[in-house]
Order: sequence, then C-alpha cells, then structure tokens
Amino acid sequence: MQTDIAIKVSLGTIGDIFEIIDDCLHVEHFKVNDPNIFLAKVTRENGSRPITTSLSSGVGTFLVAARDSELRLEQKGRLLYHGVMVEDSLTFIEGSDPISLELQSDACLYVLTYLHERYQGPCPVVGGRFNIRDTRLAELIAEISDGSAARRSDISRDFSKLAFERYRSLPRVHPLSAWRLNRVRRHAESRLDQRLTLEELADVAGFSRAHFAATFKAATSMGVHEFLLRLRIQTAAKLLLSTDLSLVDISLQTGFQNQAHFTTVFKKMTASTPGRWRGSRRSPGARSLGDVEFSSAPVIEHVDPNPCEHTNLH
Repeated sequence: MQTDIAIKVSLGTIGDIFEIIDDCLHVEHFKVNDPNIFLAKVTRENGSRPITTSLSSGVGTFLVAARDSELRLEQKGRLLYHGVMVEDSLTFIEGSDPISLELQSDACLYVLTYLHERYQGPCPVVGGRFNIRDTRLAELIAEISDGSAARRSDISRDFSKLAFERYRSLPRVHPLSAWRLNRVRRHAESRLDQRLTLEELADVAGFSRAHFAATFKAATSMGVHEFLLRLRIQTAAKLLLSTDLSLVDISLQTGFQNQAHFTTVFKKMTASTPGRWRGSRRSPGARSLGDVEFSSAPVIEHVDPNPCEHTNLH
C-alpha cells in the first residue's frame, strides 16, 4: 500500500529544518534569504514500498537527482515522467499545480521551486518541462547543503541561469511521451534475457529509429544503449539480493553472454564485483537493500553486453 505524504513549504524559518516524514523518507528544508525561493532535499533510504509525496508548487520547479532515482511524476492528473532519473540529471516542471512525486526506489532529490515570479531565463521553456544531464549543475546544487542562506540565494539563481542556458543549447526535440516511454521500458524488462535492437524498441514506440533515439534521449537524458545497460544491471542487482541464483544464471537472465562478461560490466558500472556487492548488501547493517549506485555514468558508454545489440543501438 502506498503512503501519501504532503511535503510542506516552510517559509520564514529561523534556520534549516530536517524532518523525518516517514521511517524511510527524510526532507531537509534549507533557509534561503530570497522569499521567492524554496529549497529542499528529499531522501529515501531503505524503503520497501512506493511512497507518494505531494510537492508544494510555485510557478516553476527544478528536480535534481543526486543519485539514480526511480520515480513517477504527475501534475494535474497528467503523467509527466515514469522511470529512472539518472544521477546528475534535472527536470523542470512549469505551472502552479501541485506535483505528485512517487518514489519507487531509494532516492535523493533536490527540489528548487520559484514561488512567485517565474525565473526570467534567456529563453522560454517549450512545453513547460525538460530533462537534461549536466555534472556542473549537479555540483552547483550540491553546494546548497554547506552554504549560508545568502549563498543559497546566489546558487539558486546561478543554477537556474545555467540550466536554461544549457537547455537553450540542446536540439529542439520534443521528448518521448510518458506513456510511450513506459511502454518501451515494460517491453525491455519483459525481454531482458534476449537481444534487443534499436529497431525493435523504436517499433514499440511507434517511431522510426532516428526519431525514437532523439526523443528518447530528450525524455531520459541518456541514450538507448545506456538505458538498456542500466536496466540490465538494476535487474541483476535485484536478483542478487532477492534470490540465491548463481552469477551464471543471473548473467543469462539479464542478457549477458556469460558470467565473466556480466562481472566486467557490473564492476565497471558499480566499482564492485557482483559477488562482493551481494555480500556487502546482505551483511548486517548494510545501508540499503534495494538500490544500486553507479560509480560513473560516462564509463558505461564503452561497455557492451552484446556486440550485435551495440551496433544497432548507435
């Protein structure tokens, strides 16, 4: 059963506020000198069920993923996004209607909301939302935790300016719709032990290869090949924790050629071998039982779980 939790905007506070909303959900409100800005950090740890939160809204809200976070975003009954927000990616949601955020895995998100006047960036936000990935922006927003109230105001404005400038430089591609994205994800999950091609996934979405690849990246901030690799590793991680299957069986069930190939990819993506990762997460006092953290996003661009698949996905 899901738990609905309202995250309130705390304005005019004397200092920072750290709230334990649920046994696995924490919200940290940051004091900011600018009354137009609301800043918070939402962290879910060791959760065993989806949690739906309602974010108080203003005229525009940035969500920044400090780690890979599986979530579902809705606004006024409209599905905006359903999937994994990759670490260092951000999305902008325009409008004063409350935002429903369902956290489906352990997650860490920064929330930056402009409460009154919309930020006057260098360009308009086409469609009211975008999804981009930028390490510089992620590093900037991470400074909020250690900054003063005045510094947080400056960081927020700098962050918004850079985000809109970054958005302006992106190709003008309308992102793949949420329902098409969810359809592709479900198809990939159902055939993860098989060879998947770009043509096949494009057909599921109802687009040509080129159009699908462009709209998919606009919606998820990553390419199709990277998406499949992450999905394979995330599924393998769940099997490592919830079953006693051998590494050979897990590698085959998640679409890798053999155990050695699976181990190589897993280690490059998580900085740990599957066996060690399983042991550390099953040991007493392990930090999390259901989340896999990727050591470095760029490295997975050079890892291939299936040579034929790789050729077709790029």
